[in-house]
Amino acid sequence: MQYPIFNSFINRIKADLSRKNIKTEEFVVWNEQNINAIGLELRIDLSDISPYMSHVTINFDWDKFREVSLAKQLSGMGKHPLLTKENGIKSSELKPNMDVEVTWGFNQDYILNGRNLNTTNWRLDLASNWMDSMNRRIGEVLPADYIISRWHIEIDGDVQGRFLSDMSLISYFQFTLEKQNELNDILDFISKRFQLILVRSNRIVQIAAQTAESLAA
Repeated sequence: MQYPIFNSFINRIKADLSRKNIKTEEFVVWNEQNINAIGLELRIDLSDISPYMSHVTINFDWDKFREVSLAKQLSGMGKHPLLTKENGIKSSELKPNMDVEVTWGFNQDYILNGRNLNTTNWRLDLASNWMDSMNRRIGEVLPADYIISRWHIEIDGDVQGRFLSDMSLISYFQFTLEKQNELNDILDFISKRFQLILVRSNRIVQIAAQTAESLAA
């Protein structure tokens, strides 16, 4: 096991999900040895919570160099497998920050129910108006000073015009793990940040519902 620290992160997140009684559609740990990287991807179904949302996917990305950097920072890591003479990395200047990507999937078809506007691309226009309405409020939840957010859309077409076949909001940020010397403290920090992701997801669900309903008014 080359990543005992990251594996402790995985176990903590799994325990947090169990404690909150949150079931995941996917909980996948991947390991790309050729690029010295490891990560966790989990997907939570949101369709039972809101008809306007399909899912939220959370990715935690890590690598050998961050593992080494954090192992050297923490106390009691003398036997860490990446710090041995055989496997050890002499130095790692990379800060032990975890990259996080969160993707919210939206059910754009739901806002089309019962509507049929007399324009060629009315479905695309309606979805665009929905995104514009959400944009005005998303900054309250995803501050742009330390979270990078963007929309991902896929446009398709049929005899009735163009429409969105996929509509997702993606956010990128980091867990800063510097200046902590105890693994338990970092695990508690991971739990707090994971809870914050869940709280923000709940706010995104609320914003999606409120803005979609305002379109129908």
